[in-house]
Amino acid sequence: MNNIFYRTSAFFNSTFPYIFRLPPTTVSTRNESVETLRGLAIILVVFGHMIGYTETGGMRVSNDSVFRYLYYSLEYIRLPLFTVISGWVYANKPVVENNGSKFIKGKFRRLIIPMLIIGTFLFFFRMVIPGTNSTPDIRDLPRNVLFPYDIYWYLYSLFIIFVIISLLDKKAFFHRLEGWSFAILGSLLFLFVSETFLKAFPNLFSFKGAAYLFPFFLIGIGLYRFSGFLLNKKMTLFIMTAFIVSTFIQQLIWFEGYPLQNKVSLLGITVGICGALLLFRLKFKNSLLIWIGDYAYGIFLFHVFFTGGTRILLMKLGVHNLWTILIVGVIFAILFSILLVLIISKSPFLKFYLLGLKKHER
Repeated sequence: MNNIFYRTSAFFNSTFPYIFRLPPTTVSTRNESVETLRGLAIILVVFGHMIGYTETGGMRVSNDSVFRYLYYSLEYIRLPLFTVISGWVYANKPVVENNGSKFIKGKFRRLIIPMLIIGTFLFFFRMVIPGTNSTPDIRDLPRNVLFPYDIYWYLYSLFIIFVIISLLDKKAFFHRLEGWSFAILGSLLFLFVSETFLKAFPNLFSFKGAAYLFPFFLIGIGLYRFSGFLLNKKMTLFIMTAFIVSTFIQQLIWFEGYPLQNKVSLLGITVGICGALLLFRLKFKNSLLIWIGDYAYGIFLFHVFFTGGTRILLMKLGVHNLWTILIVGVIFAILFSILLVLIISKSPFLKFYLLGLKKHER
């Protein structure tokens, strides 16, 4: 499989050098199993957004359809896995004692600037393109600074997490297993407070999303720093048991018609954490997923333009088979997002404002 992929990639490299390429750091300088998971995670994110959160979004599938079942079955895994990977990547290159200000400025450039600009593009895109699932009101545009638009809540939430972790990671206790464990418990307590007592409070800067994501980010840090504890055989057996039981309950809820559990629930958190830990434990590698994972951030930023655009175009062309729309939509959203990233990367100006990267960064 790997040989076939590399031969195909070589062909595209020679024929379409700016469209298809293997990232130059794929082979030896990164953890290939983590990069494989990053590719898998972004595919799951695009897959979920293509289907849509509700029956009025995405492909507008009914709540009793197989597509809604697939969405529900993967809901507890998608963003948690993506966030665990972010925590693991951060732990590779954490903030240092005298580097806090520079670290936060870098994260602001990388996350907030693209979020504001691309979120605004998406806002206007949905205003002018016919057939979109929602048409925003121009009067709501200023609110996007305080309440991030659509999927870009994730970037605001992640920025808040980086601000918190830049302070927490300077404390010596956090670098010990006990301190890290207390931080996990504290993050879960804050999530409980957020969901129980702050529901009526406006979700300014998506702080509630940060409360949801923070435990997963901490798990990612733990996987890097305390892998001997989290991934040993006894712990793996415990995690696997918890994952099987919680997933069985999740499926039972669906098939027995009980009210679905929100992703921000004990069940959702358990499935998300255990699932991510088990995937890290597998340490599987796949060249195609590594290639996709190298563009994961760009795919996240731009895929919503192509999921909706593909769906609208296919339906205009008379294609109404939902499986075709789903598969083609996911593939096109990934490939065209990668193409857009490659085009943007040729311009230092666009690279800075749309990807948050300096001229020398990639």
